[in-house]
Amino acid sequence: MSFLKKLASFFSGGGGGGNRSLPIYVYSNRCREPIMAEIDLVNSLSRDDEKDDRYYTRKVLQGSGKNRCFTQVEVEIWFDRGKKVSHHEVSGGRWLTQEEYEEELIRFNAPPEEENTEADDSQSG
Repeated sequence: MSFLKKLASFFSGGGGGGNRSLPIYVYSNRCREPIMAEIDLVNSLSRDDEKDDRYYTRKVLQGSGKNRCFTQVEVEIWFDRGKKVSHHEVSGGRWLTQEEYEEELIRFNAPPEEENTEADDSQSG
């Protein structure tokens, strides 16, 4: 039975620990939208051309399209030999922490503020 579990784990990608992916958070300047993506630390990283003991990846992220905005944010990330982020650059937006992402997501999903209806009511009466 343990052989079958190991075989299933091999094909499902399990057994490699919980560090296979890295969530990243950015903010699109144009769309004013927070975007989350995951970097697959096993398959998405390439060796850095300049330093052999570093890794590199480049991702182009697109938001949800809410509010009819479809801009892209480019993210370049460099990792050390332990696959920890050592440096990042963002074009078309800015890097967010998880907490900043959650705050921006609440703001982004909030209903639009309505006009002051009290002023309208006093003028019509």
